[in-house]
Amino acid sequence: MAGDLDAGVAGATADSRRYVMPGYGRRTAHPLDFSDQHSLRRTLGVPRVTTRMCLDSAFSTALLAGLRRLGVLRADRRPALRRLITAALSRVHIGGDGFAIRVDAVNGDRHAALALTGNGQSRATALVAAHVTRTVLAGVPPTGVHHIDQLPALAGIPERLAAHGILPHTMPGREGA
Repeated sequence: MAGDLDAGVAGATADSRRYVMPGYGRRTAHPLDFSDQHSLRRTLGVPRVTTRMCLDSAFSTALLAGLRRLGVLRADRRPALRRLITAALSRVHIGGDGFAIRVDAVNGDRHAALALTGNGQSRATALVAAHVTRTVLAGVPPTGVHHIDQLPALAGIPERLAAHGILPHTMPGREGA
């Protein structure tokens, strides 16, 4: 689930939008450049995939989005400033470790959306990696390089994460609703 809050959204002009996020109500969710936005377009032929996130603290979410818009979070620019801001933010704790991630895939008039909510984004990333590794090592994966969505044995990962407190939510309605 690691994404770059500073990166642009691949091939789209995605922006922050207000959504009903499970467990958080109507919140502003900000775009992240997760790899699914790139791979799902190719592997499933979906022309538009966008991933957005919000934290349990609306203030922290807005602060990170604001720093991103100002270009402060860019790793290739002003590394000393980035280190200073990272150090400052690591000393100030606003909110908890809760998060909500929402992925929207749009193909013409067809729309699918899934949200994941839980605590500890890095922990969630590690859990996905562990489930993928365990599944691949337990079976005989096809030869070559594949994305998670291309391996049927991995289709149940969102549901498997529920045992660890990372809950999947199928989201009805239209993007931005």
